[in-house]
Amino acid sequence: MNNQNSIMRRILIWMLILIMNPLFLFAQSYNLPGGYEATDGWVAINDIKEHMLRNRTAADYKASFITAKGTPLLFDDFHVGNFYYNNKTYMENLKLNYNCYKDELLFFNDNETYIANTENIDYFAIAGNDEDSVLLFKQVFLLDEKGRVFMQVLYQEKSTLFKRYKKQFLEADFYKPYGQGRQVDEYNDYSEYYVKANDREISLIKPNKKSVLEIFNDKSDQMGNYIKKEKINLKEEADLLLLVKYYDGL
Repeated sequence: MNNQNSIMRRILIWMLILIMNPLFLFAQSYNLPGGYEATDGWVAINDIKEHMLRNRTAADYKASFITAKGTPLLFDDFHVGNFYYNNKTYMENLKLNYNCYKDELLFFNDNETYIANTENIDYFAIAGNDEDSVLLFKQVFLLDEKGRVFMQVLYQEKSTLFKRYKKQFLEADFYKPYGQGRQVDEYNDYSEYYVKANDREISLIKPNKKSVLEIFNDKSDQMGNYIKKEKINLKEEADLLLLVKYYDGL
């Protein structure tokens, strides 16, 4: 009996180790893009280096803004993740981060931090702060900014709901009396939400009913009634998810 209990404990320990492994987490994630095949090791590594931050490790890169309050990065540390290319291949088990202030995709390799050349990258996936979460980001073109950025895919069926992580930089103000001015630089977090629906370009969701009904103009009456009936808060992510799912069901 004791021997059986010992065997069961070892099995449970190994199962726990497996589940905690980031590679297992990615293998089990339901929201990763399909139809991509793994590349052969690091053969393509030079193709994703736009330029190297020379003589700077990941810690050194963070040190360049460590005196500031907050961070321009998505996470405080580099997390495991994958790149998904437009030739339907992917690279896995990279150490990634995203500079939300500069819209730069970063990866860490051989004690160096690199800014990735994102020209041929469709998506990147990265482990979240929660043990069981994986965040999927898609590269999209924004007409008003005339450029490409990565945004998290929150929902993707007939329509797609995106979350864009942004950082506001506030410079220290040393000229005001102590205690009144900002004593250190600050990075403040905020988010914007975008939707691609109704065969239109990706649109920014402004937190007001008029903006939303313009986006969903082919079903504006139904959407307006739904917002009123369900008391949808257009500033809340969970309510925006409900709204886009409802639209897809019409």
